[in-house]
Amino acid sequence: MFPVRQTDLGGARHRVPDTVGGTMSASQTSDVPTDVPTLLVKIFGKDRPGITAGLFDTLAAYSVDVVDIEQVVTRGRIVLCALVTEPPRGLEGDLRATVHSWAESMKLQAEIISGIGDNRPRGLGRSLVTVLGHPLTSEATAAIAARITKAGGNIDRIFRLAKYPVTAVEFAVSGVETEPLRTALVTDAAALGVDVAVVAAGLHRRAQRLVVMDVDSTLIQDEVIELFAAHAGCEDKVAEVTAAAMRGELDFEQSLHARVALLEGLDASVVDKVREEVRLTPGRAR
Repeated sequence: MFPVRQTDLGGARHRVPDTVGGTMSASQTSDVPTDVPTLLVKIFGKDRPGITAGLFDTLAAYSVDVVDIEQVVTRGRIVLCALVTEPPRGLEGDLRATVHSWAESMKLQAEIISGIGDNRPRGLGRSLVTVLGHPLTSEATAAIAARITKAGGNIDRIFRLAKYPVTAVEFAVSGVETEPLRTALVTDAAALGVDVAVVAAGLHRRAQRLVVMDVDSTLIQDEVIELFAAHAGCEDKVAEVTAAAMRGELDFEQSLHARVALLEGLDASVVDKVREEVRLTPGRAR
């Protein structure tokens, strides 16, 4: 069930759904000493617009400060967690009663847990692990999570990136350096039937907006040179050269020259026909 986040209220700042389809940014608004009393307010139930605003409007009456916020909506069910400072002396009981009353009026459930300070600091070494599967099985997910743990890492949150045409989820991991984590996960990826990418977390990661990819059998479903070969009547021969290159018997330049040579004499008008035959990969516009 995704998106899923381990709501430990002390992990990385990230996007937080406000209502169905909406997002807001969660950020720490104050540095709370480790010995200061805090309240963890948890709201869960059927999602609808106005829940986030309603909770914090209720809390505002008690002059509490927001330490952290985490919120996720999964299949129409919301889990909203707010870590706030303790209200002025003598008002905690009233705050609890008011929050529970508000939640009941919204047909939601509420839980309020007393504690001290914020969450423990995250471990050194922070990485983002992206896992893609078609499908993404529970067995593969379990194996990836177990490997992260075995490598010494802790999963701070999990967030779904895509659901079509593949399921892609991102694990935010701390406590282990990126390189050994990448080595551990990539080794297992092929056997699990998933693709895994591991990169160091940080602001530079959030700023990346350029995607570089192959076209044939990636952005499109076809191998263009094989489409041309079909019109030239030599599709099988071109496929044989491609297979030899994949086996390492020919380098790219040799295989390209060999395949193009087989297309000699093909009329230029075929270019337009091939353009019409190209099939874009599902999800390419997402």
